[in-house]
Amino acid sequence: MGNLDRITKPEILSRRPVKNRHWLLFVGMVLTASCSTMPSPKSIASTKFEPTQGTIAASFLAARQALYFRDVGASAEFYLTALNFDRDNASLLQQAFYTQYQLGHIDTAAAIARNMEMLNLTTSYASEPATAKAILLEDWDAVLVLADHIAENLDAQPVAAVIKAWALAAKGQGAAGLSHLLKIGKASTPVGQDMPAVFTMQAARLSAHLGDDAEMRAFADKLFGHQNLPSQILLQLASLYVRHGEAAKMAQLIDRLPAGFNKQAVQSQLSSQTKPSKIASHIAAGIIDTSLINSQAQTGGMLNARLGLALYLDPQIDSARFLLAQALYEMEQYQAAITKLDAIDVAGAWGQPQLLLRIDLERKDNMTGAIALLQTAVDKDNGNALLRKELGDLYRMSDQFEKARDAYLAAIDLGFASGDLDRNLGISYEQLEQDQLAEDRFKAALAKNPNDPYTLNYLGYWWADDGRNLDEAIKLIEQAVRLRPRSGYFVDSLGWVHYKLGNYDLAVAFLEKATILEPMDAVITGHLGDAYWETGRHAEARFKWQYALTIADGVRGVGLPRPIIAQGVRMRFSLRTGIHALLCLF
Repeated sequence: MGNLDRITKPEILSRRPVKNRHWLLFVGMVLTASCSTMPSPKSIASTKFEPTQGTIAASFLAARQALYFRDVGASAEFYLTALNFDRDNASLLQQAFYTQYQLGHIDTAAAIARNMEMLNLTTSYASEPATAKAILLEDWDAVLVLADHIAENLDAQPVAAVIKAWALAAKGQGAAGLSHLLKIGKASTPVGQDMPAVFTMQAARLSAHLGDDAEMRAFADKLFGHQNLPSQILLQLASLYVRHGEAAKMAQLIDRLPAGFNKQAVQSQLSSQTKPSKIASHIAAGIIDTSLINSQAQTGGMLNARLGLALYLDPQIDSARFLLAQALYEMEQYQAAITKLDAIDVAGAWGQPQLLLRIDLERKDNMTGAIALLQTAVDKDNGNALLRKELGDLYRMSDQFEKARDAYLAAIDLGFASGDLDRNLGISYEQLEQDQLAEDRFKAALAKNPNDPYTLNYLGYWWADDGRNLDEAIKLIEQAVRLRPRSGYFVDSLGWVHYKLGNYDLAVAFLEKATILEPMDAVITGHLGDAYWETGRHAEARFKWQYALTIADGVRGVGLPRPIIAQGVRMRFSLRTGIHALLCLF
């Protein structure tokens, strides 16, 4: 997380199922074993229940188990329930605070933090929710005090610097605020490197707020020269320029946005800006930017907490919603992610990134719906090559190979070029039995990315399965296995090419390993049966063929779609395996 430019998930070549909430079963067992009835989660302000060991233990264990499965919402409720039994428990208070903060429940988190303060308990980040409330109340003296408390946590000093700088500006001490911001920004910069862009961006915004046009332009122009600015910085800078009459620079910055943005929609939104931003909105943007500096090092869900803090300060800030949705997606909290996405303005700058992430969520259960959504995006932004490529991917995943091919070719005509596209177009050609065109595309993909294990394996397996170019095929597959040694599909390919070469003992060795790595794959199991047969192990061969047919029937029986590619290998039940199974079972 933290890379805002990754507005769609990279293609996943094997479908990842939605995680079942097994923790609910555990919770049920805990509650059944408890000696008293478990009450529903309540607010810490509600009537206090009489504490009992059983109910406290049940709530605590349920909270921990839910958190283990990354269901922060359920965990937060159970921690609040536990607090109803023991409001002075330091551990419960801390966990309740963190989970409420991660959920963006700023008022509740602030209330818990006050309780902790009354008990002389301290925890990192405890001052942040209270600071946000003080900002909205425009109690700048309180904000300054609280910002200093936040800064006691070294990891939070960039956030504290933004808050303090704007609070000083609100009190008429803008020069002091800017000086403090730059001081912290420079202190966080390694020797010989430029100050992080987020500090320069905030300095430009603060200078504009103070009416110092020359200083604003100096900071903005310094940023303008950076080539790898994150998307949210590009948008802020473009907004700043257009507000100061420099539409040409705004347009140049919009052109630098990733292809997932509808640039026409972005320009329309930025050009229609009229009202100056409130100080709370400036702080919200700064909190997002500074939190993303160290997003990989954030503890637990603190990045999510900071994004929620930004939304609390400025409910209209769609970048925070998108980033939160993306984080929830990664945590497999899909419904929560959809809720965040639904609140984004579809006609605004973040409308198309929102749509692409929504499509990625939708395709898990409803490929037809996902295709319809993406076609809508293509119709609105028909010159966008990325959207055409993504549409091709969805058509390919749903076995509509002619449509996939046409979408990929349209993307190429619009200037899209990548090894992934070449590989996926090659797959479409191969499935349409346009073999020479397929081979050309696979080779083009490897020319762009010689170490792409999926292309290496797909091409090598295709050749091996057809019994041609075996010497080349084994080299490609061996390279794929070196890159992904734990892929059962790749190891199967290596075993299969040895089978085709007549190296039956080696084939058995690799195929046995492949079945350990992927025990429920019919093709791999059938391949092992073929290899056993050629080495004289006929009884074992018959068993594997029977088992392969059982697996295949089971897959068909639950109505799963026939996958075309999984980890880069065609998952087709081989004719050879089927014939052997039918002739040799008895």
